Amino acid sequence: MKLGRCPICHSHIQLEALIQDDAGSELLGVLAGLGRPLARPLVQYLGLFRPAKSDLSNARALRLAQETLELADRDSLVAALQDTIRSIHDKRTRGQVQPLKNHNYLKQVLATVAPEARKPAAEADNHRPNVIEKKQGLEETAEQAQAAWRRDMKKRGIDPDQFTTNRKTGG
Repeated sequence: MKLGRCPICHSHIQLEALIQDDAGSELLGVLAGLGRPLARPLVQYLGLFRPAKSDLSNARALRLAQETLELADRDSLVAALQDTIRSIHDKRTRGQVQPLKNHNYLKQVLATVAPEARKPAAEADNHRPNVIEKKQGLEETAEQAQAAWRRDMKKRGIDPDQFTTNRKTGG
């Protein structure tokens, strides 16, 4: 089944060919479940491991993707991946073309980005700031409950902003 043409080389993309390999099929499944905000930078990050004269095997790409996803929470990972990609591409334009060998560079970026990314986004819906909700015997503020809900929705690949936008516009 032809999906279309490659935007780079313009050859036909066959769905059957993409899922022929078990690791390739599993990698596509992992990426499809992440949603665009995380999947796109993750694919670009995996490309940084590709050797200059050969392709990155599907098995290695799958292993690298799984390792990457285990490094941090979704928000921190998106921010760190984007910073890493930008930085490595800048280095490569200056002539430093070595492929990545491990996740050490990303781990360093995560150490600097993680505290910033973990801060909850400014919530426009603070209509009950003093209410304390109980959850499994633990007390948490409405802000903490909202932040936990947003993290859970993002882990599931759902954009939590679509709910707040719809509620505000009445849609």
